[in-house]
Amino acid sequence: MDNVLAPYLLATDDRERRQQLDELLTLRAAPLIRSVLLRRLGFYVSASGANENNQDAEDLYQEAMTRLVTGLNQLQSSADSDIENFELYVSRIAANTCTDFLRAKSPARTRLKYRLRDLLKRHKDFSSWDYDGEQLCGFADWRNRGKAAFAGEFFSDLKTELDSFESLHFADENVRVAPVSRIVSEIFHWIGGPVELDLLVRMIAYLLDVKDQQTDALGDPDAERRDGYFPAQAPSGELHLEANELLARLWRAVIQLSAEQRDAFAFGFEDQAGQDLFTLLLAAEIASWDELAHGMGRPVQELVRLRLRMPMDSGCVADELKASRQNVHKWRFRAIRRLKILLT
Repeated sequence: MDNVLAPYLLATDDRERRQQLDELLTLRAAPLIRSVLLRRLGFYVSASGANENNQDAEDLYQEAMTRLVTGLNQLQSSADSDIENFELYVSRIAANTCTDFLRAKSPARTRLKYRLRDLLKRHKDFSSWDYDGEQLCGFADWRNRGKAAFAGEFFSDLKTELDSFESLHFADENVRVAPVSRIVSEIFHWIGGPVELDLLVRMIAYLLDVKDQQTDALGDPDAERRDGYFPAQAPSGELHLEANELLARLWRAVIQLSAEQRDAFAFGFEDQAGQDLFTLLLAAEIASWDELAHGMGRPVQELVRLRLRMPMDSGCVADELKASRQNVHKWRFRAIRRLKILLT
């Protein structure tokens, strides 16, 4: 048990218990919750828990406080306390409150965060880890290091910094069509040290222009999907059909490419939501697994394995095709040039 909890847990009457709880909340918990809200969401809350210009900030502050009080009350009635670090306990409650808020208000960004978590887990060059109550990420050989010293302050003007990053690292190409793994790698090189996962999500979301439709405008809360998010857009049936038609045309064109061009393009393909080509084709029922196998000239079992690695960056494609990165770039360039002709 963290010693700071002892006066509260050992209080002998209600008056003393309330006094100790007020001190815990006011002196120790409130500053931590305010800090987490600011760091995770950019929400400012005053020392009194107010923000007259942002009702969401006030609501989240109160929600985190309510969750904390509920947890402490449960501990008070229990014989043992398993809270070894009170500050970490409070920070996790505040972080979970922010996460729940983002899931409801920012579904597209939440999907992006899950996408990045998966990338950090499966990519051999990347990693993520907990450090002093924060979830950090970076290159694998940075693991268990604290975040870069400037990571919090340096990005106070995030948009300006990222505009500079884009012009420096993606001067001759559209960053929105680049593989996310490559963007992440460039960001890590740029920062030069571990960074909070939430900050990485904010950066990638800005670069890829990942935006959410305001949930208030959707009206009917029953429209929420089973997986817990609202669609970023609500396209009409006509637009949906047009998108599927374009995807079907793309697939027919891809399988007309040479094997090297086809593989280099397909393995690295990624839409703005981070979905790989096989997932899109299967979800839209444009191609079955057998049809994918026929079109890609590989057995189904091989495609299932490949799908788990897709979308791949150039290095992964090179490893898969046992070719040089230079050849992969050449094949992909020629594939895109050929596809533009076939799709016009």
